[in-house]
Amino acid sequence: MIFQSEIQHRGTFPCEYPDSVVKNETMFFNCDLDYAYKHGHDITRHFLDGLPEDWKLDDVVLDSRVHMLMPGWYPCIPGWHHDDVPRSTPTGQPNYENPEYHSEHLIGLVNAHIAPTAFAIGDFFMTEPDINKTIYQVWHKEVERQLLHPTTDFVKARSGKYIQFDAHTFHTGTKAVGNGWRWFVRLSRNTDRVKYITNEIRHQVQVYMDDPTQGW
Repeated sequence: MIFQSEIQHRGTFPCEYPDSVVKNETMFFNCDLDYAYKHGHDITRHFLDGLPEDWKLDDVVLDSRVHMLMPGWYPCIPGWHHDDVPRSTPTGQPNYENPEYHSEHLIGLVNAHIAPTAFAIGDFFMTEPDINKTIYQVWHKEVERQLLHPTTDFVKARSGKYIQFDAHTFHTGTKAVGNGWRWFVRLSRNTDRVKYITNEIRHQVQVYMDDPTQGW
């Protein structure tokens, strides 16, 4: 299988906030834009105010998270993967053979320098997925190998940048390199999720570690 893994830069939004603002920003799960704007604070509203027009007018779903991070912590499960490929195979693995939809995403970060999302850029040639295996566990190693080739590269997200990608863009969370508060938001469209908006305020997030005995 061949995937064109690419991103588009869609503009900028305000991203200079003190920790006292970042750590108190409301977090959302499975929300529409009106709900997020009504219940969000400055960071969420400034992000939504500057959205590209096509994202303001389309049916989208919003998720956001705030993490307190320390060096070595991950804000998400690491590993190269795709977002929102339908998991309609018998084993619940992503359906690449006959997906019901092809999602697109727009993300933004505040304090991205602490733990930026990384995107693989280029054409990636992957083995046919075996739905009886954890696909991304296999493909992570294949992406890592192909990133050593001069025809591919990776870029890291920066604070205050709208980054658009789709269900064929490989990306991964990265390990925190410093202490601080990180805000992350993702909008999604062309996905079945827009049919089931629940407008939830998220009250808890978790971090992940290579070695949970490394302490606090």
